[in-house]
Amino acid sequence: MDLKEAKAELREKSRPYQTYSYYLIIPIFIILVFLLSLVGYNKGTFGTIVFVFVIFAHVWASKLDLVRKRKHVAPILMYVTQGLGVVLMVLLVTEVSAGGTGNIALGLSSFILLPIEIIAIVFFFISANDIKKAYPTMKEDAKAARLEYQELRRSK
Repeated sequence: MDLKEAKAELREKSRPYQTYSYYLIIPIFIILVFLLSLVGYNKGTFGTIVFVFVIFAHVWASKLDLVRKRKHVAPILMYVTQGLGVVLMVLLVTEVSAGGTGNIALGLSSFILLPIEIIAIVFFFISANDIKKAYPTMKEDAKAARLEYQELRRSK
């Protein structure tokens, strides 16, 4: 086996474990961002980072054939949340520019977006469990492929 084939095998065999890790880490980040927003910290940067992780996890999960289709539910819910967040921010800006306080748009966003994020968190954990059931030896497979790739790199 040459180095190129070993690298492709490493990528293929480590994908389930990476996706599983992301599907466990993303809900924790979502909860952390929510808690930071409660104490008044600006969550814009963290929200963007979480959204990028969601995109990566969704792309990697789409390449896992043994996992059920509900692996797509949590990322799609996060996409919907981001889209609705943009729409609600436009409503907030128009309300404030019309002389309002913006409380209605903020309340509406909390009333709509928070339940969707909670459902997404649940589906991230359910999908992570599905990945674990579909690939029970994913961690060992990833380690073995990584060791094989590293040995081939050292030998050349």
